[in-house]
Amino acid sequence: MPLWIVFSLVSMTASVAKVLIVKRLCGQIDSRVVILSGRVVSSAVLLPMLFMVGDGFPTDATFWLVTFTTALITAFASIMFTEAVRKGPLPLVIPAQAIVPVFTLLMLWAIWHESPSAPAVLFMLVSMVSVSWMLYANYRSEETTHKPTFYALLSLAAAVIFGVSTMLDRVAIASVQQGALAYSACWNGISVLLVSAECLRKKSAGAKLFPDKKAIVPLLLFSFSVLAFFYTQQLAVQLSLEIDGAIVNVKSIVTLHLAVVVFIGLLVFKEKVSKQALVAGLLALFSGLALLRVLT
Repeated sequence: MPLWIVFSLVSMTASVAKVLIVKRLCGQIDSRVVILSGRVVSSAVLLPMLFMVGDGFPTDATFWLVTFTTALITAFASIMFTEAVRKGPLPLVIPAQAIVPVFTLLMLWAIWHESPSAPAVLFMLVSMVSVSWMLYANYRSEETTHKPTFYALLSLAAAVIFGVSTMLDRVAIASVQQGALAYSACWNGISVLLVSAECLRKKSAGAKLFPDKKAIVPLLLFSFSVLAFFYTQQLAVQLSLEIDGAIVNVKSIVTLHLAVVVFIGLLVFKEKVSKQALVAGLLALFSGLALLRVLT
């Protein structure tokens, strides 16, 4: 099995872990603090590695522009998605992430001028319509004790941003030597500064952000799962740069965590949503996965 597939599978497994840790162990911790903990631990591990086994900070201007841009937009997207996972039902929140391949496809059109096939367009439209149906069906349903449409919308907004940043990742990684390590380290370092600023802003407004000692273990578990998820995904991208459609191949494997998390939410956590919303959410999920496959 090629090493890039191994790293993609590790990233997928770590992604399942981080979502479940947030859902089960971080419900009382502010989403900003959860995200900050992950960025701090990743920076503490990866930045020293960059100097010990790498060439130090890159000097390429494109690398820094792309890295700062993705760090900025994904900082807010990560907070939105974490908030949605903490407070919303997984069978609604997670399928909204199926819209990521739609925006991956749009970036391919706009920047790399790659023409999609007819099946790609079909699955893109099915994914978009299914997400819309999911949100509407849940809003109108009387079967749920609450109507968590807001959290599905948060997840959807985060998915748009993740779709854009996914395509930008490969630009930064391909622009320098040891791109996966350099990008992961610098991206997390910048993210620490950005998320810290947001935490301070929120704290100055009177919000209680920082938890008690009981939160240390859940935050550490989340942080190391994030480190494994992010770095192994970038390693997979780096190792498959010479393969046509590489980033879509990697993302198609990592995105399989969506199906796993949805069914855990239904079968293990016994979360309930309307039947129509569930069907629409699963349709959005699998059409998103199908879109990723036809792009390869």
